[in-house]
Amino acid sequence: MRRWFILLLVLIMVAPVAAQDATVSIDFPYAVYDLAGAVDVFGTVNLPNLQSYYLEVADYAQPVDSALWTPITLPSRNPVTGSVIARWDTTVVPDGVYNLRLHVILTDFTEQFDVVGPLRVANQLVRLDGSTAPIIAAPTVEPQVVEPQQPQEPTIVPRPNVVNELPIPVGGQMDDFDESAAELMRAAGMTWMKWQIPYVIGDDSLINVARDRINWSHEQGFFAFLSIKGLKDELAAQGDAYYPQYADFVGRIAALQPDAIQVWNEMNLDREWPQGQIDPRQYVELLRQAHDAIKAVDPSILVVTGAPSPTGAEGAFGLDRVWNDDRYYLGMANAGAANFADCIGIHYNEGIIPPNQQGGDPRGDYPTYYFPLMLQRASFPFNSTPTQFCFSEMGYLSPDGYGELPGGFAWGANTSVQEQADWLRDAIQIAAETSDVQTRLIIVFNVNFTRFVDGDPQGGYAIIRPDGSCPACDAIGSLRGAG
Repeated sequence: MRRWFILLLVLIMVAPVAAQDATVSIDFPYAVYDLAGAVDVFGTVNLPNLQSYYLEVADYAQPVDSALWTPITLPSRNPVTGSVIARWDTTVVPDGVYNLRLHVILTDFTEQFDVVGPLRVANQLVRLDGSTAPIIAAPTVEPQVVEPQQPQEPTIVPRPNVVNELPIPVGGQMDDFDESAAELMRAAGMTWMKWQIPYVIGDDSLINVARDRINWSHEQGFFAFLSIKGLKDELAAQGDAYYPQYADFVGRIAALQPDAIQVWNEMNLDREWPQGQIDPRQYVELLRQAHDAIKAVDPSILVVTGAPSPTGAEGAFGLDRVWNDDRYYLGMANAGAANFADCIGIHYNEGIIPPNQQGGDPRGDYPTYYFPLMLQRASFPFNSTPTQFCFSEMGYLSPDGYGELPGGFAWGANTSVQEQADWLRDAIQIAAETSDVQTRLIIVFNVNFTRFVDGDPQGGYAIIRPDGSCPACDAIGSLRGAG
């Protein structure tokens, strides 16, 4: 008894680990709980780019960052707010003191966590009264008799009436629902919000994820741009049979009244398309079926091709792993991509000099470094057709307010936030004035991302900086009146 009393005093003195994010949290059990049997774990997992989440445990004696974590539930993809995340069968682990961790994986493969501990699993502990039940039980909800109701159709928020005042319509890629960010975007004259939505075969919950983002964009007065990419492993396993399944999914999304749908992303890399199968002809067949499914539901939706990653790496890695974007654009054009899209997607995200320059980059003269040359590089293969172009990602990386950039992004170390702001403004103006390339839309990457971890400094691209300021909003807003 004395040993348990001392242990209990130690546990009470330890505070629970705080949640990383209000949208990722374990609300029950609390730290210092004594558990047995099946325990419902309550909490919240509600992120716009959610891929999956599950629960795992580790010995409380091990440091959280280096512990051996053991999964105790199967992955789930359904968002949860203040309800049951999963049921933990505590009998699958030996009695002892543990940390419980909520492990969340996002669609960009970054991760978020919330850890609660210490928690004592005590299935075999015999107490003084002879019981083996947990001292504190999980919250219970009294059953209620509910009269059956007819299912209601999901609400669809109508498209807003939007007036563009910029030289070209401009939007930004969002990380989460953020009304303050929306206000700053409105002040800048932006009229579009972009969201990334994954496609997973058989996961209908993603329809709800898409609807929520479309509705929220429209409620805020913005058009909704959805970039929809599937899983390359599912594509590899299904082959040609995958295309109609993807097309059916985007057709169902089209019924929710988005304003633009982008078909896939950076399909010239084996990170996004199956290794050994990179081929613009295969992509255009997927695009064709998706385009026809979308237009059959709503012809007004803008269909945008996936944007190849700007790269010249095929010589180093081989065509089974990467195609240079100029080669891939040419293959798309030859396969008839312009017949199945309203807009050809472009990415530009590695500039470190003003966008009007066509030389002088200290890294060399590769065309993807220079904004005017990137425009020409993407558009040249489509010169024989009246094609429009959409920047689905355009951004400048700045470490200001975050610290040192990861090694692979050290090239952006000298770009200030003010340069980021000025260069975004100037790139919009240049695109509008480039008469031989018709740019229909520019999506700034990004608005309000905050992740800045090794290999993934997305917060450095964000126009809303760590201190809450948005110099780029002011700079872009100076162009209002030219729309």
